[in-house]
Amino acid sequence: MNTRAVAMVLGIVITTFGALALLYPRQVMDLLDFSIASPANPATVLGEIRATYGGLFLAMGLCTLFAGFRPAERRPLLLFAGALWLGACTGRLFGVWVDGPPGAWGWSAAVLELVIGAALIGSALLPASERTAP
Repeated sequence: MNTRAVAMVLGIVITTFGALALLYPRQVMDLLDFSIASPANPATVLGEIRATYGGLFLAMGLCTLFAGFRPAERRPLLLFAGALWLGACTGRLFGVWVDGPPGAWGWSAAVLELVIGAALIGSALLPASERTAP
């Protein structure tokens, strides 16, 4: 798969994640097994889900998708998006070291973050001759 295809597919996936979290924060919380600890201000928690899982992912996905149209010219965007995913994976693995094993869901998330981050960075760093190969 070439750089353009990787960026476009991952851009669509990331953008979809962000849009769903922005529009359906309670369902994202259910999926992640999160709960609102204090009923005092649930809007704060929902806003945090919308901002972190919604807005940030939506922006990252759109930047990745944008980079996919001209990946050779927009390699820094692909590298940055990949670095964000690897940073999330690193933070999760730090949590394993500090807090203990996260269970199947946490390990799955770490693998997903690693794969997406590596795919974005790897595709951005491919030699020019391989970036557009069919």
